[in-house]
This record gives sequence, C-alpha cells and structure tokens, in this order.
Amino acid sequence: MKAVIALGSNLGDRQAHLDAGLAALRTLGTVVPSPLVMETPDESGRGPAYLNTVAILVAEETDPRRLLEALLRLELAAGRDRGVGRNAPRTLDLDLITTDGPPGNWTWAAPEDLRALGAELTLELPHPRAFSRPFVLEPWRALSDPGACGGVIPRA
Repeated sequence: MKAVIALGSNLGDRQAHLDAGLAALRTLGTVVPSPLVMETPDESGRGPAYLNTVAILVAEETDPRRLLEALLRLELAAGRDRGVGRNAPRTLDLDLITTDGPPGNWTWAAPEDLRALGAELTLELPHPRAFSRPFVLEPWRALSDPGACGGVIPRA
C-alpha cells in the first residue's frame, strides 16, 4: 500500500524528532520524504511552533487500520503523550493522510497495547482536514511525484 503520512513536532529538538520519525517509518516500508520542512504556529497556544513534513510510505501492510495502529505505536515510542489532550504539544505526530486504497471511515476495538488511547480507534480517509492545511499540502506538493499515492494530487 502507498500512503501519505504527515509528520510534525513541536517539543524538544523538533528536527531530530522528524528525522527519528522518518527513520521509524522506514521500519514499515520504503519512505520518500518531501524536501520541504515547514514551520507553523502551535494552534493550541500551549507550545512552540511545529516543524512539519510529509512522506510517501510504500508498505507491505494492506489494511489502513493496521497502518494507523503502527503509526500510533511509533508515536508512543517517540514519547508522544496523548493523555494531555487532543491539540497538546508533542514530540512526534504521525497523521495518515490518504492511501492508494479506497476512501472510508472505520471504527474498531483498540488492540490491548493501544487501549490507553481509548477502547476504540477511528480512521477517516482521506484525512478530513488535510486539504485545508498548508503544512500538509505544501510539503506534499514538493515531492517529485505528489500523485504517487493512488493518483491523489493535492489541490494547488
């Protein structure tokens, strides 16, 4: 499966967290990162500015739910604390933006190791806010082949 993953960090050494996030994504498959990293303000007002980038991930995984679970595990391993609120500052944020599979909405029971995030996990593809976020669209457009994920090309 090909997937577009948005990465962001606004705590500690933000660039190091993005680099570590890209390295962690490589444990899931082949990664093509965007050449552009953007700085954006923290919308919550509780933390420093974010550094953001986007990557295309080509993974053997074919189920987007399992891919989301893997991304959540990578965030937790990078020190992300989801217990502090939805828009709280974070070491690493990995958002599944879209895949080359069909769009959809899923809700399923969280695996035991992710139960701290809630009894259920949800996923909507494409990500419902991605196409209104310049910090996703601009790095995505900067990829040499932004349409590499199922022909989905971010609007200009």
